[in-house]
Amino acid sequence: MFTVEFEPDASIITTIDESAECEDVEVILGDDALVYIRQFDHDVNAYDMVILTYQQFLDIYAGLNSTEGVFKLQLRRRE
Repeated sequence: MFTVEFEPDASIITTIDESAECEDVEVILGDDALVYIRQFDHDVNAYDMVILTYQQFLDIYAGLNSTEGVFKLQLRRRE
């Protein structure tokens, strides 16, 4: 299950582990062209954070359905 929220400066996708084994994971697509992935860690009472570019995020997404190898995505603008 997941939720989608639109904030003035970001879109937030939260994936919820329905088995309750893991904490929710938030993917924050910021207006600053960065992607923030965070998950709350109760042991330290803080979020673990990964910050990457949108290109890196797209690379991860594309890699889910790729064979083994080295790849480079070419982004195209819609007209």
